[in-house]
Amino acid sequence: MTQTAKESAKQLVRLLEKFPKERVKHLVSFKEAQLDRFRPVAGLETAGSSEQSKPSIAEIKDIINRTSGPLGLKKDLLKKVQEALPEEQFSETQIQEQIKSLNALMSDKYKNYYAVGDKLYKPAGNPVYYQRLNDEIEGKGKETIFTAMRTVVFGK
Repeated sequence: MTQTAKESAKQLVRLLEKFPKERVKHLVSFKEAQLDRFRPVAGLETAGSSEQSKPSIAEIKDIINRTSGPLGLKKDLLKKVQEALPEEQFSETQIQEQIKSLNALMSDKYKNYYAVGDKLYKPAGNPVYYQRLNDEIEGKGKETIFTAMRTVVFGK
């Protein structure tokens, strides 16, 4: 890997560290997955590698290479798994494309370009529907069993 690609990867990692955390918890975080993917390319240590509970792809490959048949797997199946694991090689242009895409996401380029009108956010049949969902996600307003039943029965 060239030095310019490594510098671009460092720039991408700095940009990813500024990326906001996801409001809704998922099994895999976009931000963390991308940081784990590009830190080795940039030559940086993975943050919290000692406290990380899940093995990385590199550790899984190492385990597969060191053992003849982990967990009773057959050698031909192990070979298929090893061939299926990605070997990523990044060029400077590929990393610059990643940076450009991440900048577009962070600046809400597509949210602003494809602006959605008030008609969609506040439908005539139930104008507070999305606000109620947003409040529930953010933990602002909790519905009781009675208000939930009212919503189901009356639709509002």
